Amino acid sequence: MTPALKQHFSQTFANYRWLIHLLFWTLFVTFIYLITSSNGLFNNPKFPKPFPILSISTFCLVIFLQSYTFLFVVIPLHKNKKIIFWLSFPAMLLCCFLINAAITKLVISTIPIMSSRPEFNWDRMFGNRLLLYLFISSIFIAFYYFIDIYDRQKEIQRLEGFKSEKIELESRFLKSQVNPHFLFNTLNNIYALSLKKSERTPVIIEKLESLLHYMLYECKEDLVELDDEFTFTNSYIALEKLRHNEEQCTITTTIKGMTSGHKIAPLLLINFLENAFKHGTKTSFGKSWINMDIEVLKKELHFKLKNSKPEGATHQVFSEYQGGIGLKNVKRRLEILYPKRHKLTIHNAPDHFEIYLILNF
Repeated sequence: MTPALKQHFSQTFANYRWLIHLLFWTLFVTFIYLITSSNGLFNNPKFPKPFPILSISTFCLVIFLQSYTFLFVVIPLHKNKKIIFWLSFPAMLLCCFLINAAITKLVISTIPIMSSRPEFNWDRMFGNRLLLYLFISSIFIAFYYFIDIYDRQKEIQRLEGFKSEKIELESRFLKSQVNPHFLFNTLNNIYALSLKKSERTPVIIEKLESLLHYMLYECKEDLVELDDEFTFTNSYIALEKLRHNEEQCTITTTIKGMTSGHKIAPLLLINFLENAFKHGTKTSFGKSWINMDIEVLKKELHFKLKNSKPEGATHQVFSEYQGGIGLKNVKRRLEILYPKRHKLTIHNAPDHFEIYLILNF
């Protein structure tokens, strides 16, 4: 027995599957016996003993051998040798039928009262019994494919469960990476102000506390209220305004549409804002600006973010801007949480960066 056949055999009868086969054959033999008995075969003088018992036994034995020949010899051909499968399948049925008919004819030839009757001639038997034989044979084949479809459905459900679990774990991991990334940037801001001994440092720490409260306690769900997410982003912008001189950096925000009643994945927009402030508001740039425009439609969110950039640093800055860990994470989160339900465009203009996100609720 080849390793592949051994594996196929063990899978067929593993985990008490043999009990299903035993139950099937018990019901099958009982069914054949009842059908034969109801047709009067046991009480018909045309069929003297021991023909009825021999006929049933021979028929069930041939069907049994045919069924497991189909299961362990023909079925393995279906995967890699489909042409041979479709040739061997009808050949097997015909061969087993001829074996059964030959044994039946041999038994009849030993019983004079039966062998002399014309209905037991080879031609008549062949025509009368072929369709019945094919019908009875199809019972096991149907049984096998029913079990096979059931197993495949369970396997699909198991794989779907693994897939959903993997996506959920990956999404949680990416969301967890957002928190330290955001915290790292904000702590850097506080550190810079503390070096300057700025009076705004306590205010920024207070703002940071409220932001952390949202991130740690209100972002545990897969979706949060859109209003809460906008409150968070506005608080972050307010935090950045405390750090930047208004004469040095102009920040404008516009939110249009009905925001209530909509939900969004938490901490999805903050990375875009972080990158805009990180790459668009450096003191070496001179006067800079950031514009955030949000429009909420019935089934869509349009998020547009623009920030200035210095002249002569297009390729260097844009490469850094696109390759940040935060943006990579948010792109991956969009792929996981909004598959085929979002469109993200990043445009590198000569004097500014632009991000345009369309999100389907």
